[in-house]
Amino acid sequence: MPSEHPSTSGPVSTARAVRHHLAVVGTLLLLGALAGWLYSTSVPTTYTSTARVLVNPTVGNPFTPTPASVRQDELTSLETEAQVGRSAEVLAAVTEQNPALTIQALERGLRITVPANTQILEISYSATDPVLAQQAADGVANAYLANRDRRFTEVNSARIEAVESQTVGVVTELRAATAAAQVGNKAERLFQAELADALRNELVSLRAQRTALENSQGPAGSVIAPASEPRSAGHLTAILMPVGGGLAGLALGCLLAGLLERFAGVVRSAPEVEAAGLPVVAAVPAPGWHARLWRRDGGDAFDTTIRRLRATILDLDPRPDVIAVAPAGTGWSDADISEAVAESFAKAGHRVVLVLTDGHPTTGGLGIEEQGLAQALLYERLNVLNLLKPSVEPLLCLLLDGGFTAQTRELLVADRLRAVLGPLIEEGHLVVLQAPGIDSADGEAIVGAADLGLVVVTVGLTRPHEVLQVAKQLRTRGTALAALVVGPRGAARRAGRTARSSFLPDDADTGAVGRADIDVDPRQEATVPGNPLKRTHR
Repeated sequence: MPSEHPSTSGPVSTARAVRHHLAVVGTLLLLGALAGWLYSTSVPTTYTSTARVLVNPTVGNPFTPTPASVRQDELTSLETEAQVGRSAEVLAAVTEQNPALTIQALERGLRITVPANTQILEISYSATDPVLAQQAADGVANAYLANRDRRFTEVNSARIEAVESQTVGVVTELRAATAAAQVGNKAERLFQAELADALRNELVSLRAQRTALENSQGPAGSVIAPASEPRSAGHLTAILMPVGGGLAGLALGCLLAGLLERFAGVVRSAPEVEAAGLPVVAAVPAPGWHARLWRRDGGDAFDTTIRRLRATILDLDPRPDVIAVAPAGTGWSDADISEAVAESFAKAGHRVVLVLTDGHPTTGGLGIEEQGLAQALLYERLNVLNLLKPSVEPLLCLLLDGGFTAQTRELLVADRLRAVLGPLIEEGHLVVLQAPGIDSADGEAIVGAADLGLVVVTVGLTRPHEVLQVAKQLRTRGTALAALVVGPRGAARRAGRTARSSFLPDDADTGAVGRADIDVDPRQEATVPGNPLKRTHR
C-alpha cells in the first residue's frame, strides 16, 4: 500500500477555516457592522469650522525682519506661532468674549495646522453646536492676532524706553564733555572736544532709532478667511463606522474560525485525509443535494464503496491475510464497517472470520458467555478453530471477544495475537479484526498484528489531529495503513448488515459452514474465479 504523502501538520489554512465556518464569520461580520451603525447613531453630530490667518513679520516674534532672524518661510517659526495660538493666554481671551466656552473645551476641540510652504495658520474648531464651532474659530483667530499685536506693542515700547534711557545718559555725558573742553591745557581741551563730537553723533543715532520705533507699524497679520460655514462629518461617520465594525467583525470571525478549525474542526472530505499524509483506499461519495432533499440513506453508495475496497485489496501483492478495521482516534470499534468488509469478502466467495476484540455489542447480546479471543490468548493449547461461531452468511464465521479481563488484556499484544490467528490463516481464512480506536493501546496492538490496517475516517466526526496521528504512525510502523472515508455515522447501519442480525446458535443446522472440521463444497469454491485465499482442506 503506498504511503508517500506529504504531511500537513502545519497551521490551519485560514481560507479553509473560513469556508468551513462561514456561518460564524458571516454572523460576526453582520454583528460588527450593526455595532458600528449603532455607535455612529449614538454619537452626536460634530460640526467643524475653519478660519485662516496670514502671519506677517513683526518685531518681537520669530518673524522679525532683521538679518539675524530666521528665514521667513521656515516651518519651525510657524509652528511656534501655532503653539502660541493654543496657549492659555489666547484661549482665556476667547472665553472672556464667549462665556459659553471654557479653556478645557477649547483645548479639546481646537486644531491649528500649517499648510506646507505657506505663512498661513488654519484654525479649526469642532463642536456639536454649529454656531458655537463658527464663533470659536473666529474668536481664536481674532484673539491670536490681538495677542500678537499686543506682544509687538510691548516689545516696541520696551525698545523705545531703552533708547530714551540711553539718550538721557548720552546728553548728560555730552554736557560734561562740553564744559570740560573750556578749561585745562590744550591737550585736555582737545580730548574733551573730540569726546563731545562722538557723543553728539551717538545722540543723533539714538534719536533716529527712537523716531523709527515710534513711527514703526507692525501689523500682526490678518484673517484672510473668516470662519467657514460649519460642516458635519456625520454622513462619513455613518458610512465608516459600520464598515469599520464589519471589518473588525470579519477579523474576529476569521480568528474564531481558525480556532474552531484547529481545536474543534472535523474532517469533511477525502482530499483532506490525503493532504494529511494518509492514503485513501476508498471513500463513500458525498450525497448530492437531491439525495439530502429526499433524505436517502446512501446505503447503495456505501455498498459500492466497500466493493471497490475489496477489489483494491485483492489486487495487492502480496494479498493481506489479516485486515484490521479501526476507527481513527480512540473509543469503540466501528462494528458496521468491519462487518461490511467481512461480508463483502464472504459474498465474493472467500472464507472469512470476523474477530471481535473489544466486546462491542455486535450480536445484539447473543452468546456473550461464549469463549472467544480472550480465552485463546490465555490458553495456548486452546484451538481457535473450535471457538468459531457460524453466521447466516455461509462463508462468514465469528470469533467473539470472550470477555476480556485485566489479565487477558495484558496478553493482547501484536505477536501473541498473530500467533493465535495463525491456525485461521493456515486454514485459508481471511481474518478481519474489528479493532477499537487506533490511538488506543488495544487498537495499536491489534493493528500491529494485521497485514493491512483500514483506518475508518468518518466525515463530520473524525478530528483532523486524529488523522495526523495516524499519518505519523504510518511513517514509523511496519504495518500498511490506509484510510476508508465514510459518511456520517449510521450509513453502514442503514445499509442492513447480515452479521449484525445474529449468528447461528450452536444447536442450529450449520450444514457445512463455520467449523474448521467441515469442508466447503469444492464446487462452490470453483465457481469463484480468481479466489486469492482458496486453500486445500483436509
